[in-house]
Amino acid sequence: MLTSSRASTQSLHRRALLRERAGREGRLLAYSSGNMGKALLFSGADLTILFLLTDLLGQSPTSAGSLMLVAVLGDLVFDLLAAKLVIRLRRAGRGYRWMVAAAAIPCGAAFALLYALPALGVRDLWIVAAGLLLFRGAYAVIDVPHNALMARVTSDSRSRGRVSGYRLFFSTISSLAIAIILAPMVQAAGRTGDFDRLAMTGVIACILFAVTMILSALASASEATRPDNPAIAGDGIAIPLRDPLIIALALLAFITGFAMPMFGRMLLYIGTYVIQRPDLVKMLLLGLTIGQFLGVLVWTSMTGRFSKTALLAAGHAVAIIGIALFALSLASPNALIACAMLIGFGFASIFMLPWGLLADAVDFVAWHHHRRFETGLFAFYLVVVKASGAASTALIGWTLGWLGYAPDASQPASVQTGMLVMGLGIPVVGSFGAIWLMRVSEISHDRHARLLRALAYRSKRAFR
Repeated sequence: MLTSSRASTQSLHRRALLRERAGREGRLLAYSSGNMGKALLFSGADLTILFLLTDLLGQSPTSAGSLMLVAVLGDLVFDLLAAKLVIRLRRAGRGYRWMVAAAAIPCGAAFALLYALPALGVRDLWIVAAGLLLFRGAYAVIDVPHNALMARVTSDSRSRGRVSGYRLFFSTISSLAIAIILAPMVQAAGRTGDFDRLAMTGVIACILFAVTMILSALASASEATRPDNPAIAGDGIAIPLRDPLIIALALLAFITGFAMPMFGRMLLYIGTYVIQRPDLVKMLLLGLTIGQFLGVLVWTSMTGRFSKTALLAAGHAVAIIGIALFALSLASPNALIACAMLIGFGFASIFMLPWGLLADAVDFVAWHHHRRFETGLFAFYLVVVKASGAASTALIGWTLGWLGYAPDASQPASVQTGMLVMGLGIPVVGSFGAIWLMRVSEISHDRHARLLRALAYRSKRAFR
């Protein structure tokens, strides 16, 4: 009888633990689902904006590149202002989740306006610039708090690795929609002039984004936002820039934002003008996305056993191999699709794991400097990633203009070579740099766990 009662108690205890674990994992998934909406807007714009400017809005490549430089300057301001706003609202009792939900509809509307410009007949550069800056500013207001929330939903290094994978999984769902719908639609609109469908797609994306972000914010784990919370009171955007870990994060952010997306940004041009198979672009983007799906599953399953730095270096190595094979297979369309899948597999690690590393870095910086620069560090990383991303798009525009690129025309060999160097060469150089960086900046799960125990001990002593 006693044995039966004890077994029943143990069974109830196991069930309670399983429910608790499922609830915790469900909250992590709910938070991560916000990346589906974010990727739909920002990645969609990032992949197509230069082509939209040159082939749909009639801007010269040089003007388009200059416009992206303006976006660089805008990102430097927008993310820092958004961080200051978030910190102020948190001190007033409004947390990250409140900010995400409040900014969802304005951000989606700014995206819809940007993709409605061709249908509205807008060609003036200053109006296009205003629309682009409006979108990037609105996106910063929602991006900073949503990313910083990652450091709140879990403190465990392994869990943060899983969250990084969940985030990219949802982002990849949007990448699939971009590859199948948005990118081909922008490409076709450049040939047919059917801008109304593009505008309607922007409105639909606006609605999907707003719904996704609001639901993600409501379903994510609650957070402590009391004004006297040390994690809030010590936060700020004046982060210690001389800290070696922060310098390493800045270099990683530059590589992630500037070098690695070059491959995707140039696919529209390489497929259309180098391979001379515009119809192949959709399949290449689809292959890239399928590779990311597979990569998310594999890399996420490995985050419990291996450190995020080791897996990130491995992802860059896979990307190098895939890009090299892509360069050798330009005359074989079917082989190119397989290469794109391999590159996407590597990109899954490259784009998912830095966020988990950043969340861990918040704890290391807190230990070194006795202040938790949570919002400030995420804002800093976002500034570097987005500004370097806009800078790479600007470089593409300037380089194409300098080489003599003309839309919807046969391109000379110099232009085709330039497209290949930017789309394939720059990502390879970036990956080699990231591998070196991960070798000198190892952050293991055990090391992070020891740090959390030390932080907890120091916190207890401070309140005695």
